[in-house]
Amino acid sequence: MDADIQISVLGPVRLHKQGLEEAAGQPRQCAVLASLLLRAGRPVSLSRLVEDVWGDEAPLSAIGSVRTYVYRLRRALGERSDSSLNLVDGGYLLRIPPHAVDLNRFKETTTEAREARSAGDPEAAANLLSMGLEMWKGEALAGVPGPFASQQRRVLGELRLACAEDQLACEVERGRFAEAAAELSALLAEHPLRERVCALLMTALYGAGRQSEALTIYHSTSHRLRQRLGVNPSPELRHVHERILSGRFQLPESTDRTVGGRHTASPRPPAQLPAALPHLVGREKEQEQVEHLIADADASSSVAICVVGGAAGVGKTAFATTVAHRLADRFPDGQLFADLHGEGPGAEPRDPAGVLADFLQSLEVRPEVLPETTQARGLMFRDLLAKRRMLVVLDNAWNADQLKHLLPGSPGSMALITSRMQLHALVAAHQALPLTLLPLSQDDARSFLARRLGAARTSAEPEAVDRIIHLAGRLPLALANVAARAAYRPQMPLASLADEYAPSEHGPLDAFTSEVDPVLDVRASIARSYRLLDPEAASLFRALGAWPGHVFAAADAARTAARPEHWVRQTLSRLIRAHLVSEIMPGTYDWNRLVAAYAAEQAGSGMSEASAQAAGDDPPTASGSAPATPVDFPS
Repeated sequence: MDADIQISVLGPVRLHKQGLEEAAGQPRQCAVLASLLLRAGRPVSLSRLVEDVWGDEAPLSAIGSVRTYVYRLRRALGERSDSSLNLVDGGYLLRIPPHAVDLNRFKETTTEAREARSAGDPEAAANLLSMGLEMWKGEALAGVPGPFASQQRRVLGELRLACAEDQLACEVERGRFAEAAAELSALLAEHPLRERVCALLMTALYGAGRQSEALTIYHSTSHRLRQRLGVNPSPELRHVHERILSGRFQLPESTDRTVGGRHTASPRPPAQLPAALPHLVGREKEQEQVEHLIADADASSSVAICVVGGAAGVGKTAFATTVAHRLADRFPDGQLFADLHGEGPGAEPRDPAGVLADFLQSLEVRPEVLPETTQARGLMFRDLLAKRRMLVVLDNAWNADQLKHLLPGSPGSMALITSRMQLHALVAAHQALPLTLLPLSQDDARSFLARRLGAARTSAEPEAVDRIIHLAGRLPLALANVAARAAYRPQMPLASLADEYAPSEHGPLDAFTSEVDPVLDVRASIARSYRLLDPEAASLFRALGAWPGHVFAAADAARTAARPEHWVRQTLSRLIRAHLVSEIMPGTYDWNRLVAAYAAEQAGSGMSEASAQAAGDDPPTASGSAPATPVDFPS
């Protein structure tokens, strides 16, 4: 074969020898040449050549025709020591110098371009890729018949398109936005479902200061993908959309760049969690359950959702924020926090649209591009979280409807929710994990005070400590109230402090009230849960304030309220949902001594000091008689 022979397949098949074009033969002969050439270095059997040219419709004369085409090709190529077309091991083997074929030169050029781009030289890479694209003279193997040529046209066409994308990506990296946008627009029109072309075009348009056009391109491409293929845009394409919405866009392979006059540094992930407790006492079992929830969600590619509930003052927010800090390193894309103010009708629960606006702006979405409706904002929020691993803490939720648009929708992120109400709809619809926090155990309550006041001080007066724990109902909020007062009186004996918290003539909640710091006001905390009740449940709650203990049966409640037992059972379920009462076994209920004290206050029952002291001790048996205080119920 002559040293200066050249064979082209990136377009119509052509053969040049000594600078002059040599006839490559009729189309089927070109098909034989293509089969031999693209399998260079491997023998191709006669039957395979027949199949490559004719497929399943080969005529009886096909074998003879192939032998004739091989003979003509051998003559057209010539005979040289460095090339040959011979029969080897029952097949035809074409040996040819790699550089003699335009496809091999194209692949070599694109490899050099990738190396230049990896080395941080997009200009050199763009020039090499342009040289590679110039080798193409049209569709590969144009006019060549047969199934093999058809399949190779698709493969080679994909190589050409990838080269064009790479070349234009380099132009974008060089900051040649307007020029790249023009070429990318034409390329996307030719390949309307090509997501990488869409992403590059959006980047180029944004870089050229044409943000609205970039967003329009995204939405039109998204619509086509859903309509034609039934799929959503890829995470990569959605990521470009997110960065354009944020107004801060990081170009591929670039640092400290500007786009359209705007600095492109990557934003810092949001870190909105409130301060955590230095030491979270107890709750080890609950923390383990949250850990297992995350592991299970990762294993099953689902969203982790946990709802933390419990009585007023039991430490729901403290638990959620402290656990969230401990989990923060598992969510490197940031932590979002919102207090939803779900404290009843008078507390104005937060509008989800406003919460979403705050979240979206934390995720670098500028106010002027925020959607108008709650639903649209929720869609954008879930879209932005889809490619991230984020922790969303929603404190003090009002109900499941308030949360509907605030939850992540894709695996990897987690929602940690606290609420004074049991959120059955969320648990049922989203398989959320419900965690109910109980008052601290006696040992944990001792540890709580020891860490706040010092072990030496609490160990010196163990009986006073236990009395304080009893008076506080083992509620962390009430214990924190005591600890704060004791911390400012380091010389005061704890026994004297316990005397101050003993029930007064006005009830056991007086000492736990704080006008200076509402956060420590136990009465106000219980009142917020009370305000969640409907009128009938509130009436039963007040009636139960006459019960002297903390455990009662449904029959006891019915006698105390002077109502039918079936009505009492149904209404008690609403007190349970508000975490004011717990059902410790079927038909038997329990509530905290401070909650019971608040119920007595609301009923205006004038609970005596002796009765108040009894609250928290063993009550009469469930079958025993209880004082029945008639209460007016709404009709």
